[in-house]
Amino acid sequence: LSFLQDNSIDLICAHPPYANIIHYTDSKEGDLSFFDIDDFLKEMTKVAKESFRVLKPGRQCAILIGDTRRKKHVFPLGFALINVYLNAGFKLRELVIKRQHNCKTTGFWYANSIKYNFLLLAHEYLPIFEKPKTHFPLSVKERGVGYGLVAPTLEQRPLPRNWDGLETTTVWIFPEKEFAERLNKNVIDRYSNGGAYSIITFISHSKNELDFTKRNTQKGKELLFIKSPFLSSNPSHSNVEQYLKETKEIVRQELPNISKGGFLVIQTQDVRIVGYVEPLAKRLVDLLTFDDLWLKEIVIVTQEGANSSSLNSTGYLKIVHQYLLVYEVRK
Repeated sequence: LSFLQDNSIDLICAHPPYANIIHYTDSKEGDLSFFDIDDFLKEMTKVAKESFRVLKPGRQCAILIGDTRRKKHVFPLGFALINVYLNAGFKLRELVIKRQHNCKTTGFWYANSIKYNFLLLAHEYLPIFEKPKTHFPLSVKERGVGYGLVAPTLEQRPLPRNWDGLETTTVWIFPEKEFAERLNKNVIDRYSNGGAYSIITFISHSKNELDFTKRNTQKGKELLFIKSPFLSSNPSHSNVEQYLKETKEIVRQELPNISKGGFLVIQTQDVRIVGYVEPLAKRLVDLLTFDDLWLKEIVIVTQEGANSSSLNSTGYLKIVHQYLLVYEVRK
């Protein structure tokens, strides 16, 4: 973009070709769609830096990107590209989830989703970045949100799993009244392998239960499900950092107790702090780099009708989606 002056553009919109997925031309020369993931991200780093240079302060840059699969496991290309733009100096103003309505699993695909335990990728990310007008102060006044842990419940499932009604794409939309029940059913029936599972929940609660929780670990579970409902209470930066730290520590302690081939599922959501989105699912993926964990799925979950009034009084989009980060345990 050398022909453009610094700080001269009001809006940038882009839909870059996914890394070596769909080829846009017959020639490889200069075509991003032929690049593998690493080279694609290197080239997009140049794009991000130039976009930051030419964009006016306070203006936005929107990028549409999706994930891909490698060896039957998801590669979080969307989160990787968000990192590229954040490293270039942008702030994340919004993170919109675009549902791909043409992705439905019926017949052949439904049967194979159950048989091989995979979900059809049915969403893309639309991160909307903003070039800051000024640098933010190092210290920000925060309103803390207290939280703790409830003791995990360990349940043995003597009956075969019930596959009826399971979701088969990476977008799960449930009625508000049935949201928790159907979400739990899908996670437990699909990922507990019919065996024991444990649920740990972050809640607005006294932290006195933390030590009690850590003493009640049991081996041989097929699923560890970590839930974080306290995130809907507008946590501060310090709350978020503590949450990430505690989550990593819980995973480190519990990982030896999950059977090989078992699963770790983390339910989380993005939060908005001082006007910008803190992408917690992305940050958890960046953080959980244990050798025994292999990211299998990134699932988007929301309630029916949740986006009917998505613009709040501050002019920002209301965050109505959550994530399930599904890891397979390999030892």
